[in-house]
Amino acid sequence: MPARSPAVISTRRRIAVPLAAVLTIVGLASCGEPGAPPERLTTPPGVEVQADLSYWSQGAEVLELDACLPRNSEEATPAVLLLHGGGFTSGDRDSEGMRRLCEYIAQQGMAAFPVDYRLAPAHTYPAQIDDVGNAVAWLREPAQVERFGIDPARIGVVGSSAGAIIAQSTGTRGSGPTDTGQRVGAVVSLSGVSLMTPEAQELGEPSPRATDLVLGYLGCSSVAECPQAAEASPISALDPSDPPMLLVSGTDEIVPAEQAEAMAAALQDAGVPADLIIRETSNHGLALLDSDARRSMISFLETHL
Repeated sequence: MPARSPAVISTRRRIAVPLAAVLTIVGLASCGEPGAPPERLTTPPGVEVQADLSYWSQGAEVLELDACLPRNSEEATPAVLLLHGGGFTSGDRDSEGMRRLCEYIAQQGMAAFPVDYRLAPAHTYPAQIDDVGNAVAWLREPAQVERFGIDPARIGVVGSSAGAIIAQSTGTRGSGPTDTGQRVGAVVSLSGVSLMTPEAQELGEPSPRATDLVLGYLGCSSVAECPQAAEASPISALDPSDPPMLLVSGTDEIVPAEQAEAMAAALQDAGVPADLIIRETSNHGLALLDSDARRSMISFLETHL
């Protein structure tokens, strides 16, 4: 893999493609109502899948992840956690075609791990961030490093919709080196919300449905009365030690593209590498990953992990 180059700041990019070019294997990832679980396909050659692995438990609660591993890798590989959408209230590690994305990333030579996290309304912020942090720490344990053949210093995260908010928050949580503890070295956000305070209502035209789902995640009844919104906003938590981010959004989806643009600008102001891809489409989450965006995602992960 190419060496990490955190000092290089990428140029912000607006890339428009026709709606018809959207990747067909993932389908539309609705923020609040993910589609039916994807049909199981035969595991592609060169990929090993390990399913239903417990990474955290507390009493009767157990959280699991799957592993998609490149076979016969001669070197320790980067690890990429995959976070599903579902508006924080539904979905799991099989939602939205996550298994297919998992296998695709493994085919590119990186280990991928779709992750379950606790859902609202039973669990609100910061439970979901805690869960992903626990998954990162679990992967760094010597037993998992040996089991999966991964490099514990090279862990990234890809999130879709609600999972993109969690991915951004995982990247901006804490400070200092990104190769230890619960820190991650790269973040890919697909239709993520970066700002949740009342000022967010001025970024484009937020969907009322998306606003309600974010409020449920925060455990608030209104935008005006939600003191935890600032702390939970990734844009408010970032600092110069945070990892590079690739932010992908659509021009006419339920999360305004202005959210991604604001986050990219804030990252670059902090001296953190940021790539921005805006698609001329109403598609959302994983459905933004056409062939060009997939290549950009893989290149980004290879560069920064």
